[in-house]
Parts: sequence; C-alpha cells; structure tokens
Amino acid sequence: MSVTEDVQDGSLNLPERTVAQLNELVRNGRFKNQQAAVAAAVERLYADKPPHLNARQQAFARLCGALRLGSTRQSLRDAECERLDWESGQR
Repeated sequence: MSVTEDVQDGSLNLPERTVAQLNELVRNGRFKNQQAAVAAAVERLYADKPPHLNARQQAFARLCGALRLGSTRQSLRDAECERLDWESGQR
C-alpha cells in the first residue's frame, strides 16, 4: 500500500490484515480512501496524549484555578500596600 501526502511523498508497508481493515473502512463508506483512513488514525493517536501529560495539564489547570479569584496586578499591589500599612502600624 502506498500513501502520499500533499506536502511530502512517502509509502508505508502495512500488514495484510491492516490493509484489509483499511479497505473495509473505505468500502463501508467510513473514509473516502485509504489515505484518509490512515490520516484519521494518526490524528487520533496524536490527540490521545500520554497519561503523564494529561496529569500535568490537570495539575496546571488546578493551579491556575487557584489564581482565578478576580485578582489583578493592581488588586495585588493594593493588597500588598494594605499589608505593609498594617504591619507598620499606620492603620
């Protein structure tokens, strides 16, 4: 089986079983051709990130969620000034 892309030409040697499965997907109308089926499979595999990346992204989202409290640079500056005033006993 040969697969060519718009940008770069290439070929793949696939097991007969895989080629038969590709042909069945095309016959059943799932994909317009073998190239579309292979491209869809690669995109799906690429989109499925390894578990450690998902865990990192979830941890990062949790961390960012802690910062979504309506804080702005100005509000943080104001809070720091209030803290310094309080600590200096001016309030």
